[in-house]
Amino acid sequence: MEIRKMSRGDLGLMAKWLNTKEVLEFFGDPDAPPSARQVQEKYGPRIDGMSAVEPYIAETESKPFAFMQCYRLTDEDYKSYGYSVEETVYGIDQFIGEPELLGKGYGTRMVTEFLSFIFNERGADAVTVDPELTNPRAIRCYEKCGFQKVKQIDGERKWLMEINRGRWAETF
Repeated sequence: MEIRKMSRGDLGLMAKWLNTKEVLEFFGDPDAPPSARQVQEKYGPRIDGMSAVEPYIAETESKPFAFMQCYRLTDEDYKSYGYSVEETVYGIDQFIGEPELLGKGYGTRMVTEFLSFIFNERGADAVTVDPELTNPRAIRCYEKCGFQKVKQIDGERKWLMEINRGRWAETF
């Protein structure tokens, strides 16, 4: 498995993925799937480094199958989640875009590799995810990767889950 920076050449694939029911169920708005132009407007600046959000593509056997992104938490998130400003905390989001690969261990593998990158290359003290309570597949994946539930957020619709550097080092 390889995780690489997303390029503008990936925008068509991203638009396709963001219009599948499996992705729209938990990532995006199922009632308003994005157009190719909307995908370009949102992800183009991220690809060009004009945003604090870093987009990546996961591949297996040189075939793209998933999207991943990481970002430093905002000041507001630091405050509401209870982190000290001295800590380096990243958030991550991801989805598998190829439905036939769901439930086969790819998610656990790609999240584990992404965590390694964020802890080693970005110097994170902790990493957070915020899956919807109604997404047990994602929650199980994150728990296998060492994340722990911290508290419910967003009107108790999502879990704030965290893994810190110490727990990650113990787990992997």
